[in-house]
Amino acid sequence: MIFHVQTLKEKYLRGWDRQSTVILLASALLLTLHRYYSRRSFFNRHFAEYLEYGPLSDSYPYYYWFLTTAITLLIVPAVVARFGTTERLRDYGFRLGNQKLGWSVTAVAWVLMVPVVILAVIVYPPFVAKYPLSKVVAGSWQTFLPYQLAYGVYMFSWEFFFRGFMLFGLERRFGNYSILIQTIPFAVMHYSKPLPEALGSIIAGVLLGILALETRSFIYGAAIHWLVAMTMDIVAVTFPRFWG
Repeated sequence: MIFHVQTLKEKYLRGWDRQSTVILLASALLLTLHRYYSRRSFFNRHFAEYLEYGPLSDSYPYYYWFLTTAITLLIVPAVVARFGTTERLRDYGFRLGNQKLGWSVTAVAWVLMVPVVILAVIVYPPFVAKYPLSKVVAGSWQTFLPYQLAYGVYMFSWEFFFRGFMLFGLERRFGNYSILIQTIPFAVMHYSKPLPEALGSIIAGVLLGILALETRSFIYGAAIHWLVAMTMDIVAVTFPRFWG
């Protein structure tokens, strides 16, 4: 029995390095925890009844979703990265890196995506029904802006997890293949989105991965992700009023 275990260990664990093992196992665990606990459905089952009479109570599940994502996809993986590997947090993209390239790409990407978002809303009406995710916040800027800030925290957390924690955490072992590795769960996590957006997430995952490696930062991807998402919300809210 001991010989068999030793044989299996030699066969399957030889060549494994600590960092890649920690990142891959932690990624599987954290995405699973995120799927179960950082969700609107969890809030609705366990907390909604206590807050149903609060102002804008329909938005509470979304705030819960956005802000608890900061725990599962930002704070906990940052702790794992800092204490579970030998790398520093700046090595996981917590820095501005190549700012000239990063901010230039961010600005150009946003400008190019604005007409794409408008066209998407025109040719694919389900986008209007989908966004903003919380309809009740669309009534005024006073409710819309705090929601967008929370949405930004959510996007920042996502970008750190995929283009920081996974991408840079696996780069040493897998090189540029780390771009494709992090793209797989990133695309899967878009399964509930409208089909064009779900398919587009594959391209976005690759391009944002390349941008992160070129700038050594996930922050520009977070900025692009947030700006495009916020633009979609604004267009979806204003489009029916001007073109409906």
